[in-house]
Order: sequence, then structure tokens, then C-alpha cells
Amino acid sequence: MYSVEYGTKSILFDIERKTSLKNTYINVDTDGVLVKTNDTTSIEDINKMVRNKSAWISKKLEIFKAVAVNRDISTGSRLYYMGKSYYLEMFQENSADTITINFTHSKFHITTPPKYKVSGLNEAIENFYKQKAIEKIIPLTKKWAKIMNVKPEHISFRYSKKRWGSCSSTNRISFNYHLVKLSSSLIEYVVIHELAHITFENHSKDFWKLVHKHLPDYKIKEEKIRVFEKLI
Repeated sequence: MYSVEYGTKSILFDIERKTSLKNTYINVDTDGVLVKTNDTTSIEDINKMVRNKSAWISKKLEIFKAVAVNRDISTGSRLYYMGKSYYLEMFQENSADTITINFTHSKFHITTPPKYKVSGLNEAIENFYKQKAIEKIIPLTKKWAKIMNVKPEHISFRYSKKRWGSCSSTNRISFNYHLVKLSSSLIEYVVIHELAHITFENHSKDFWKLVHKHLPDYKIKEEKIRVFEKLI
């Protein structure tokens, strides 16, 4: 195992050498970072390449970490909520006939009946996210609609595999309720983005000028939100 420093972090990586390879490649997945290269590439050149790609590697590692967090649901696993992953504790209650989820003291508490289906647990988690999205995003949308002097015809919430939000030609805004997995600043970016579409339907220069007016660092927000796209 090798490593290079990236800010305050260390990026660990393995090296796989094959004579047939003409170039050097960096692969990032759930197992970590693997550099594939030939027999003649020096350690110094590999370190330099990894160091130059450190920002990209770090983002990829964050994505796979985020996906892993939401894969298995049991005591000790973690769920994303408002930009952070939190410890999950499960309790079995003989008198319970439904699955309940509470988030208190920076921890998820899930109470289940003695027997339950995994699909039922997943549904309960989805319902938790949807309810929290309604509670947090509707007031935020109304606040920004007033600031931006626009009026959405309707605000709804649904699950989408590809989008955090959308705005129709009739000014009906739909948010992916998985937005509550993101930090409040990234949620705010999505809200402002969709409200801006009421004024400009496409992603024209005028559209981005309007977004910039209300969120000068929107490009940074865009870059950050792409890291979490695997959470959808």
C-alpha cells in the first residue's frame, strides 16, 4: 500500500503492474484506489500522478463512501441526513405493529415489530425522508420565492433517480425528497435553481446570472452536489 498527502488527508492506493499496459490509469471504486501501469513507470511518477489527481480521487472516494453508508440497514450502520452520516440503532418491540423512525440526539432510532420485511424497512426510511423534505423544503421554497419575486403554482415531492428537482413550463416545482440527505446549503442551491426556472425556462446566460445574483458561489455548490449524486 502506498500513499500521498492531499491537504490534511492521506490518499492510500495500490499499484498493479502489467507489461502490456502502455499508459498509467487510476481506478477508484468501493475497494479503494488502484493505479494500473507498466513495469517501467517509477514510483515517483506514480506519486506525482496520484497527487495531481487528488481532488478527483477524493470526490470519487466520497461518492463510494456515501453509497456504502446507505447500503445495509442494521444497528451500527449509518444513514445520511442533512449533509452528514449518522449512527443507526435498531430496537425490536413485541407490541409494535409498524416500523417507526426517529432522529434524536444526532442518532437514528428505528423500532420494528419482531417480524418485518426488508422492503417495509426501506419504505419506512423513504417515508421519513419524504416527511422531513416536506417540513424543511416547503418553508425554504416559500422564503426564496418571495425574495426572488416568483410564484410556483405547486410544490410536490417524489423520488427520482436522475434529478434533485425540476420545474415545469406551468411553474410546478417538484423536489426529490432525497434532497434532505444533503447539507442545508446544497438544498438551498437546488431551491434557488428551480425557482429561477420560473423566470427563465432554459439554462441561458440570463438564467445563470439570476442564480448568481442570489447565490454568488453557486458553481462551488454545483461541484459539491455532483459528489452526492450517487445518493439519489
